Amino acid sequence: MGLSTSLNTAIGGLNATQVGIGVVSQNVANAGTTGYVRRSVSTADSLSGLTIGVQSTQVQRLLDKIVQHQLWQEASGAAYTSTRASALSNLDKLYGAPGSATALDTIFNKFTSALQSLQNDPSSYSLRSQVIDSATQLARQLNTLSNGVQALRSQAENGIATGVAKVNDLLGALTKVNARIVASPNDSATASLRDQRDLILSELSQYVDIKTTEDARGSVSIVTGSGTQLFDGQAAVTFSFDEHTGLGPDDQWSTDPALRGVGTIKMKDASGNVSDAIANRIFRSGEIAANIELRDKTLVQAQAQLDEIAAQMAKALSENSIQSAAYPPAPAARTGLDLDLGFDVTKQQLNTLTFDYVPTPAGPAQRFTFVNAPAGTTLPIGTDPNNKVIAIDFSAGPAAVATQIQAALDANGATGFTVANPSGSLLRITEPGGRVSGLGAQTTVTAADAGTPGLPLFVDAGNKPYVASYDEAARKVGLAGRISVNSDIISDRSLLVGPAGTPAGDTTRPSALYDRLTGSVRSFDNRSSPDGATAPFSGTITNFVQRVVSAQGQAVEAAKRLDEGQQVALASIQSRFQETAQVNVDQEMSMLIELQTAYAANARIISTVKEMMDVLLRV
Repeated sequence: MGLSTSLNTAIGGLNATQVGIGVVSQNVANAGTTGYVRRSVSTADSLSGLTIGVQSTQVQRLLDKIVQHQLWQEASGAAYTSTRASALSNLDKLYGAPGSATALDTIFNKFTSALQSLQNDPSSYSLRSQVIDSATQLARQLNTLSNGVQALRSQAENGIATGVAKVNDLLGALTKVNARIVASPNDSATASLRDQRDLILSELSQYVDIKTTEDARGSVSIVTGSGTQLFDGQAAVTFSFDEHTGLGPDDQWSTDPALRGVGTIKMKDASGNVSDAIANRIFRSGEIAANIELRDKTLVQAQAQLDEIAAQMAKALSENSIQSAAYPPAPAARTGLDLDLGFDVTKQQLNTLTFDYVPTPAGPAQRFTFVNAPAGTTLPIGTDPNNKVIAIDFSAGPAAVATQIQAALDANGATGFTVANPSGSLLRITEPGGRVSGLGAQTTVTAADAGTPGLPLFVDAGNKPYVASYDEAARKVGLAGRISVNSDIISDRSLLVGPAGTPAGDTTRPSALYDRLTGSVRSFDNRSSPDGATAPFSGTITNFVQRVVSAQGQAVEAAKRLDEGQQVALASIQSRFQETAQVNVDQEMSMLIELQTAYAANARIISTVKEMMDVLLRV
């Protein structure tokens, strides 16, 4: 090997060693810097004849790409579970721990206890006042819970808006950094840019689940878990969100803009095409997905449960049943039933009328449920095949009601029955074989001074009775936020016992009110069932309130456990990632010693070559 070749080799080694020492120094200086990935120097050898030398020096980041991708996926999942757990924890605080002084079930039980005390001594003014006070407290608690649920929905709405804006900002920053990486050589400056890009991607994974790939030029490409392209050298889409403030129970998401009362995420691609990211389920994990689920599902169901409690209480206390009588009266053989609809329409409203009969040939008992709704109303298909629900107009009078029922029976194959209005308000259904097995009606008492066991103790806004008819079913949405105690009863507390003229010690009404809340088994709306829409709830109102409160506690505990598990998984993958990427100062010091030794060796070669050349020049 010639002297010049040795000198060139030593100089190349010296330069590589200098770069290595600089990288080690940089590693040590950034040992605690967030997002900094440990670096090392790689050299490529050159071969010229029989001489080997250093051709090039590159700075490499030491990290496991597979683990890094797993880290971003787990970070997205952790952001999702953390957001849900936090919101459900706040909701659970609103409900209160089951049995605590401020819990919904405790306040409800306080109200039923007051009714129980009143039935023992209806003449007591203080017990009547206690019923009114506890009923007012219960109504206000429902108001507070409803407002709290909507506040959490508004918070989720704002979280979506913030997340969408942040995603757009991150994609914009990523475009600039990515372009600089592609245009730069593979040196320390480029390694810093890659660290910066990874920090952007890490933050992006908090809002949306991402998968990344990198091409030969170093340019990154990003798709969501749903397969939507977000980035390919530059932002592939731009998101927008029309935030709605101050959400109410009626404000819900819909694909129909005319029905939608909350914001939706629009996604615009490079060609100008716009689509709905929520409708297409673009966000499946991360903070944005969690807030969408909270706003449109979890908290909507919580509101539905509160509204169901409010509606069931109002209905149970104000219902009145009308029983039928045998026709013809005994001792003749019964061929049908009579139902007298002659109630005071200024104090009661007819809601449903049921007709039961024995089929031919023998089989399960069949029922027709006629609900008060405008003619031509399309009713939802019920889950009971033996119960046909049909809309008729009860306001047309007994004769017209009889005609409508007759037409409905004939049209639905229930032949052989005769429906008539023989006189006044009497409705009669007969069949020669005696197959008529049941006939009854349900009304809502709209006036507190009606001579019925029920009374409208809880009312809607404007002191308006909550009428449980089909055409007013939409009023149930948000009822928990509007429910209050009837001002007429607050003014005249004797109405808790009965209308004017009722003996002060009469227990009929107090006993009926107490039994309807604690003893009567009722069917609850599937959409508000604590056990899910496929598991309809049936029980007393007391049971339902207790189940809602306990289910909320169970839901928050499940969310916390899921979040704890996800945080453990995230911590585990972070530890694996740091094993390679994190700077170990002791390791760097050891590398520094090796580089210093190599530097000294190369410097010694250069010094030796110089001495030899000096000798040759003196010869």
